[in-house]
Amino acid sequence: MDLKEAMKMIGAGWIQRPKGFRVRFERRQGNEWISDFFPSEEEPLLTSDVMAWELARRFAEAIKKEATGEAEGEISSITVVDDKGRPVTFYGTDGILVLNPRVQA
Repeated sequence: MDLKEAMKMIGAGWIQRPKGFRVRFERRQGNEWISDFFPSEEEPLLTSDVMAWELARRFAEAIKKEATGEAEGEISSITVVDDKGRPVTFYGTDGILVLNPRVQA
């Protein structure tokens, strides 16, 4: 067995570290909510979950300041996800955190 094959077998049984992080949110377009995130797929991922959470917090604060009361372009449900789109736990509480959650009717 070569080393590459052995490492593949070993790695399959261990939790893999994320390659990076993104901030995911929902944006209203007309009558629908679409998922969006930053950085985009063309940009490099954020290297730290702490940095991603701080950007998410600042983004949520900016959204509150910019709120105009119009439905179009409204942003909600801000959270941090890993490179595969899985939610990342907030480092302060070790739980899933959603900033500015959307209230479902």
